[in-house]
Amino acid sequence: MWEFDTEVSEVIQRTPSVKSFRFPIRAKGVRYRSGQFFYITINTGNGTLEHHFSFSSSPTEKGHIEFTKRITSSKFSQTLAKMQPGARVHVKGPEGDFTLSRKFSQLAFLSGGIGITPLRSMLRYVVDKKLPYDIVMLYGNSSVEEIAFREELKAVSAAHNGVSVEHVLSGPNIPEGWKGKTGLINKDLVAELAPDYMKRLFYISGPPRMVLALEEQVVQLGVPETQIKKDKFIGYE
Repeated sequence: MWEFDTEVSEVIQRTPSVKSFRFPIRAKGVRYRSGQFFYITINTGNGTLEHHFSFSSSPTEKGHIEFTKRITSSKFSQTLAKMQPGARVHVKGPEGDFTLSRKFSQLAFLSGGIGITPLRSMLRYVVDKKLPYDIVMLYGNSSVEEIAFREELKAVSAAHNGVSVEHVLSGPNIPEGWKGKTGLINKDLVAELAPDYMKRLFYISGPPRMVLALEEQVVQLGVPETQIKKDKFIGYE
């Protein structure tokens, strides 16, 4: 495990409610695997707070690490929302086994909202390394405006023949001319977009209740628990 002090180098507004925070790597031997998470300690002005976040950056993106967060009303989140480049933080990691499989080459990514972060890390790594994975991603959001990394996901799927990204909108205001899927991600949609689902390893990430709901849908298709990996984002209920 590595540990070091660093600072915010860039704050990127991904959607109206989601921001990415980047930090220069200030130590030697900093390694991690796509899909893992790290801890960050910030100063609130009245003490410090620590939280863990999945890397939204990929190991192929040298010189910095990044996490991406939906800004909520929590004290930690509100402190982050005010942070500017130069703000000091402490980081340590990595941890977690929500990582790319060495056994399965056919994968299915199911996610909603901010749950995209570890999957973005994996997709970036697969494309940058030109790895022979076959990945079908179903990504649910309430609106087009809240699709994090939308343009990048479009570019990633165009750059890698083995990556397919399907956006699913569940909000009441579906834009006119929307050609994607609508409603909630369910077993029927999985079967339609990944008909070879029994051969795939499933990665499900997002708020706990969403992860549970998606897992139930996949299990109803007959996919064994051994072919389902989960990453629950505590605090987004």
